[in-house]
Amino acid sequence: MSDHPALITFYQGWADSHELTKDGFPAYADTVMIRIERPPLLHLERAANKDDFREHPEEYAAFQAIAKARRNTGEDGYPLVYWPAATAAEVKMLAVRNISTVEELAKLAGDRDLPGQLADLALRAERMLDMQKNFGKYEALLTERDGELEVLNAQVKELQVSLSAANSLIDTLKLKVA
Repeated sequence: MSDHPALITFYQGWADSHELTKDGFPAYADTVMIRIERPPLLHLERAANKDDFREHPEEYAAFQAIAKARRNTGEDGYPLVYWPAATAAEVKMLAVRNISTVEELAKLAGDRDLPGQLADLALRAERMLDMQKNFGKYEALLTERDGELEVLNAQVKELQVSLSAANSLIDTLKLKVA
């Protein structure tokens, strides 16, 4: 036996269901897979079974947290899986910590216990939420200014009509005087 422990990871995979679909193609089923690695030579991947879940509860809990974060529908906030600022690795690191939304991440800004790259990401999340708070204010200002511009444009058109009428009257009076 090696002195190095095996690295165990669960991941979402697929398996042949040994059935055919209506159009004649093979059907596949989502399957939880397990990857067992012990450097330098051991690398095993197979479908996970109940014994694997029981023997490796921490790794399976991490897999479940990542899967839950992936399925986040955005009811509790903006899902990290949709946020372009977070890489897939960072999303997984946060999911294992039960953080799956930008709002949850922003609450951790300034937390000294977070690893460096996650702390930077938390700060970016906090800044993004701060900018979004002001977004509604700026939208209201722009809407108000658009309304003012419409009123001013209408007044300019009225003044152009009045000016045109005044110019016609002046031209008519010039002709009478001459």
